[in-house]
Amino acid sequence: MRISRDALAALEADVCARYQKHEEACGLLVGPADEPLFCDEVVPLVNLANRMHELDPASYPRDARTSFLFREQELDDRVLAGAERARPVKVLYHSHLDSAANFSAMDAALLSRGSFGARRPSLGAGPKYPLTFLVVSVFGTSGVPVVREHCAYRWTGRGFDATGFATGPLHS
Repeated sequence: MRISRDALAALEADVCARYQKHEEACGLLVGPADEPLFCDEVVPLVNLANRMHELDPASYPRDARTSFLFREQELDDRVLAGAERARPVKVLYHSHLDSAANFSAMDAALLSRGSFGARRPSLGAGPKYPLTFLVVSVFGTSGVPVVREHCAYRWTGRGFDATGFATGPLHS
């Protein structure tokens, strides 16, 4: 997977801005259909975790600082529009605040369409779309959010495994 410098800068700006709001970022990376591994556009999604947690804390025990939720219909619409424009959605990203860019049990449950409520998170049948899932680690250093790493994951049929795409510290 390759991400253009401009798209990576936009993604990092999104995760850092949302860090300042105490919420995980989530969004999509899009790119030209004739370059399957290249992404050059960022489409941020609204994180609904705070809203859902306030409405139903039993079913949504985590707020936006430690989880992300998005409108599935928006993802469906973006996937369809991307296919029609020959600019498919290729990656779904989200951030982890003050934590490593690993794929948590909650991430796996949510993105595989499993169970992630008050019970222990469990895997579902798998993601709705064959996307890559990028986790971005951002830490607050002296009050300034700093991206520490990016790690990409793919669904294997039994879970999510790292793809080999990862970056370490990008900024000093």
